[in-house]
Amino acid sequence: MSSSTQADPEEYYVKQDRIGKGSFGEVFKGFDKKKKTPVAIKIIDLEHAEDEIEDIQQEISILSQLDSQYVTRYYGSYLKGTHLWIVMEYCSGGSCSDLMKPGVFKEEYIAIILRELLKGLDYLHNENKLHRALIEFFFFFLSDLEVESSTIAANILLSSTGDVKLADFGVSGQLTATITKKNTFVGTPFWMAPEVIKQSGYDFKADIWSLGITAIELAKGEPPYADLHPMKVLFLIPKNPPPTLEGYYSKAFKEFIALCLDKDPNNRPTAKELLKHRFIRSAKKTSYLTELTERHERWLAEGGCQIDSEESDNSENGVDDDDETNWEFGTIKQSKTRSPNYSDDDDDDDLKDSATIGPAKGKQAKAMKENDSGYDTIKHVDNECVELYSHPVSGPDVFKKVVVPSIDKLRKSAPTQKAQLTLDVLKKAFEDAERENPGISETFMHAVFQRYDEVNP
Repeated sequence: MSSSTQADPEEYYVKQDRIGKGSFGEVFKGFDKKKKTPVAIKIIDLEHAEDEIEDIQQEISILSQLDSQYVTRYYGSYLKGTHLWIVMEYCSGGSCSDLMKPGVFKEEYIAIILRELLKGLDYLHNENKLHRALIEFFFFFLSDLEVESSTIAANILLSSTGDVKLADFGVSGQLTATITKKNTFVGTPFWMAPEVIKQSGYDFKADIWSLGITAIELAKGEPPYADLHPMKVLFLIPKNPPPTLEGYYSKAFKEFIALCLDKDPNNRPTAKELLKHRFIRSAKKTSYLTELTERHERWLAEGGCQIDSEESDNSENGVDDDDETNWEFGTIKQSKTRSPNYSDDDDDDDLKDSATIGPAKGKQAKAMKENDSGYDTIKHVDNECVELYSHPVSGPDVFKKVVVPSIDKLRKSAPTQKAQLTLDVLKKAFEDAERENPGISETFMHAVFQRYDEVNP
């Protein structure tokens, strides 16, 4: 395999605690025996990624060529049986998703992080080594593995001194999700640019859109549409006006996000141009970000990790006050404790067509004033890499696990009894159709996707 060796990786590295997992493998903290330094070890099960072997070879080759202080460094890869070990730089400061668990970030920290991300993107965009053939693979393979909570913030890493590093998503040239050789969507759609979803052709400007969504995520603890199912989000992003940031934020910050989230990619600034924006130019030194690490350590010392673990266990055991439908593909569920500036009016508004995030009201606004830090606890829920067009649920399972739960969920929110009865009739019609023609639900869904693409070229 290109840029890899058949030597036993355990001769050079000690595999330690697991720090992440994904559908193709796991990520471990490791130790370089020779250099006496920590490393990150990604272990990929090639038996589950056999269709992507050629892409993996090409991607490893590209990784070996990247050399930037803003991108996690690649140290080598090793083939051990059917498992591929990819050894990368370890960032002890943690990921932004972990650092947000005590609460979302203040603007002063967000500005620093965005500046460093823009520098990393500018490097990658100017390298001229990366093109769509590589974009088509990287999210399928690596970003799925980075940490337990699959968000863009999970792939923004900090060193012990506050340096910001782009993890796997940066080197692909497309921050959020992509399309495989099988023409299937891969990744969570919440950060997808409209042109990526529409498959109308895209370039590095898609990264700028994703950066804007990431800025909202850092400020709010989640991206727009986080309460909705990914399939619905795929329809809403191209259809709706771009998300906006409302609430107690500076005009410069809101303006920066608006520039990133222009639906016309031709109107979006480049990374180099955004580095000149007043919000970015006002950012402090990266050493200030160590305060986020210190805050996280205090939170852990006060038992925050135990609380977060208990909530995760409840979620895994099916205890979920939000009564979310158990879809087979990933969702980003809204945490019980909202971030600052979150409006209570937004709860259970699955059918809302706006991605505007409003300011806090009533009791929440009062609580914010009483809390000097302005922080709230954010719980991140696992959101694995998903395939939306080539879904693992097939045949009759589509009816049982997708159609029925969807109709039942809509029925709960139906405003009138007549509306509920209409949905009952629809459900019965699907039942009859599935009985007479098993698998028709899956065929119907594919037909809907195809028709949607035809009328929304």
